[in-house]
Amino acid sequence: MRKMEINKASKKIRIYGAGGHSQVIREVLENIGYEVTETFDDKPSGRHYASKNVTTGARDNLKDFPHDGYPVIIAVGINAERAEIAGFLKSDFDKAIHPSAIIAPTAKIGDGTVVFAGAIIQPNTVIGEHVIINTGASIDHDNIIGDFAHISPKAALCGHVEVGEGSHVGVGAVVIPKVKIGKWCTIGAGTVVLNDVPDYSTVVGNPGKVIKIKTPEEQLNTKPKQSDITFVGSGISSSFTILHFLDLLEKTNTRKKIHISIIDKYQEFHSGIPYGSRSGFSVHLITSLKNFLPEPELGKFIKWLNNNKNWLLDELKKDGGVLSLDWIATHAKEIENNEWEDLFIPRRFFGWYINEKVKNRLEFFKIKGLIDINYINTEVIDIDKKENNYTLILENKTTVSSEKVILSVGSLPVNTLWKNESLIEKENLFFINNPYKPELTKILEKIKLFLKKTPNKKVNVLIVGANASGLEMLYKLNDIEDIGNQINKFTILSTQGLLPDAVVDEKRQKEYIPFNLQALTKEKNITAKIIAEATFKDLDHADQMDLGAASTVDIISRAFGNLLSKLNPKELEKFACHYGNEIGRRQRCAGFHYSKTVDQLKEENRFEHIAGRFTNIEKNSSGEYSLEYLDTESGINKIYETPVHIIINCIGGINFDNQNIPELLRNAIKKEYCKPNDSKIGFEVNNDLETSENLHVVGPLLAGNVFDGKAVWHVEHCGRIIWLSQVLSEKIKNYFFKSSELKEHQ
Repeated sequence: MRKMEINKASKKIRIYGAGGHSQVIREVLENIGYEVTETFDDKPSGRHYASKNVTTGARDNLKDFPHDGYPVIIAVGINAERAEIAGFLKSDFDKAIHPSAIIAPTAKIGDGTVVFAGAIIQPNTVIGEHVIINTGASIDHDNIIGDFAHISPKAALCGHVEVGEGSHVGVGAVVIPKVKIGKWCTIGAGTVVLNDVPDYSTVVGNPGKVIKIKTPEEQLNTKPKQSDITFVGSGISSSFTILHFLDLLEKTNTRKKIHISIIDKYQEFHSGIPYGSRSGFSVHLITSLKNFLPEPELGKFIKWLNNNKNWLLDELKKDGGVLSLDWIATHAKEIENNEWEDLFIPRRFFGWYINEKVKNRLEFFKIKGLIDINYINTEVIDIDKKENNYTLILENKTTVSSEKVILSVGSLPVNTLWKNESLIEKENLFFINNPYKPELTKILEKIKLFLKKTPNKKVNVLIVGANASGLEMLYKLNDIEDIGNQINKFTILSTQGLLPDAVVDEKRQKEYIPFNLQALTKEKNITAKIIAEATFKDLDHADQMDLGAASTVDIISRAFGNLLSKLNPKELEKFACHYGNEIGRRQRCAGFHYSKTVDQLKEENRFEHIAGRFTNIEKNSSGEYSLEYLDTESGINKIYETPVHIIINCIGGINFDNQNIPELLRNAIKKEYCKPNDSKIGFEVNNDLETSENLHVVGPLLAGNVFDGKAVWHVEHCGRIIWLSQVLSEKIKNYFFKSSELKEHQ
């Protein structure tokens, strides 16, 4: 054990805070040879009488504050305020340790922490950043004290105690060995803590008892709410952006800590709807794994699959039914031999992988002291900008301030049919506008309950939309025997009357030539419209040959893709906004497991596909409901004579012309922070992926843009997501770090 030695050489330092607490810190600093050059406070008028020459702090003047001066110690006693200030200061921080403090050589103390007179810190204890170890506090061996905590005078912590971020252990409190105190807790003066304490709890008495746990709203008010970067949405796009940014952060020489907030209205972070629990565990990719994920991520994911396949398959068996078991049996050999590349695997496998990867990387960088991470589970409903900071207004009216904001909210909401409600249940009718709200598993349970009410009825299902979601619903309804066996007939209604294709006809594929697109290779002056028209003609030709999209998608995509390089920037943008998605709708593919379900239903005479558009549902005289639709071929309104009982809407999302866009996006457009482009499903952005300065977009809302000469119209393909997230993470890195802070590449 040793006492801290006084550094005789004078060093210079600044203090942020001018209250009574700052006077103690100033005395410590002067005792160890520091010269306090400046004192800042956000409210200079409320300073302690002994504080002199106090300058206004950074809170309301972030841009002009001298962040790059001498190191700073935040002399603020309230933990949450200290955390908030640490979030918006871009300065280096130093420690203040009184010479009478006794600290073991193996103890570690983070920057910004203050240790007052007579405190004792025993071996192997780790003290976080911006912690207060107050007068005479005793912290025994192997303790872990989180950032922004406060251990009050004469408090005694026995061995192997953990105190979470922002927690306050009161005067004279005693904590017995191996107790874990959660984050942002309050331990009352004189309390004797015998048991673990949950996050956000208040504990008092001897023995200590929890008398209060903060509500979610109170928790939000407790957390530091100033961020460098805030991600609104935590799906795949934001996850890859975070991963790439962390890779770049690892290559810096800076001591600067980046404060990251991640806000999502759903409880599950880092997976998104398609790959998270809302889609269940037993729905599949619509493409093979090798076409879904590019290298090097593909190789990393396959390695993870090899190490985790046993429990993944167990979860698939629990969530799935007969078709899931059939998928496992069909691909047993490939799975055993770790040959995943050609499989259409369950999407949830990838969701688990990316979730685990992001959380592990974030924790690694947090331990290294390079980031703070703040998860907030609520919805952002509004955004304001003041000088260089954005203020995000949350659903409960609390706020988060951030220098940079990344909008990664996914696709626009579902385009509801018939009535603007997620679920509509009536006698003889169950109408589902969003099968993933709240989650697919719960919707399937509701369908089971509906079927139980009509055990002797011949129930018919109508699925509106022949996209991946439509086939997914068909597959899941037949995967669960309690549902599939009770359905009399399945009908799909779609504009084209065509299902996504699954089977590649290798022989006829070699014979297929996109003549119309090939003819354009010799033309000099072509437009987006000309390329699109040629593409549609070649698609029509494939339809006439009865050659599906699975056989032609690569050929046609390559043919029109080569022609896009001939377009000028304006025409390329037109293609991205007006034609890319229209072509994509005619090139939909799906896995064999999905098409096999359709084939089986056709054999049983239980499947029908109608080419038309949904117009209405009407109740007839017998109390049954009938479909009204606009027939594609004739253009005439027709009534489908077979009664429908379960209707599932899978037509896709709305566009920006719809009044039901999320409140956040509506407000951002109204305030001119964002402007929809001509695609009506994406925002105009610059080369930094910004809609306004420091307001970035990543994910599906980038549709209708051109980057590096490449037209982007659909940002749900993993390859595009990874590419664009790399672009954005590079921009973020360049903003926060100077070139001098980057390490030399070895």
